Amino acid sequence: MLIFGTPDDVFEMAIRIKENGRSFYQLAAKKMTDDPVIQKLFTDLADLEESQAECFRTIRSDLPGYFPEESVWDPEGLAKSYLEAAADTEVFTHDVTIERLKKVHTPLEALEVAIEFEKDSVHFLLGMKDMNSDPNYISEIGKLICEEMDHVRMLSDAKRTCRASECEITR
Repeated sequence: MLIFGTPDDVFEMAIRIKENGRSFYQLAAKKMTDDPVIQKLFTDLADLEESQAECFRTIRSDLPGYFPEESVWDPEGLAKSYLEAAADTEVFTHDVTIERLKKVHTPLEALEVAIEFEKDSVHFLLGMKDMNSDPNYISEIGKLICEEMDHVRMLSDAKRTCRASECEITR
């Protein structure tokens, strides 16, 4: 049983996380002008975030076919507001992105920030997955988690090949 909100609300939040992730990677790519490899990685990840958002829009549009409309009693309609606030405060928010990127001076630092954001996404989604016992819902969230874990892998691979002394950004 979903503890709060509906599966539709959860996928709306997942879409918002993807949109916020796209924004983060676009801003990070703009900051990495002196390292075209890292800049391309961030540009590619921004594109992946957008394509994943589109996938989740499609999944969300299919939800009524196998998920109940309401999972909890929410007469004041606060569950949706709570989920929106959680998506905007927990993972990949614009304000947090700007603050973290202000402290980034090398591609290596940018990769570390991106890895933390992606790990936060995985943890957040694992929590969302644990809130429901419906196998269809668990399967769909599991797909999202696997994609986020792949982002962590891509970023970690880039971090291993980036040497701080060779990746410094000139201001």
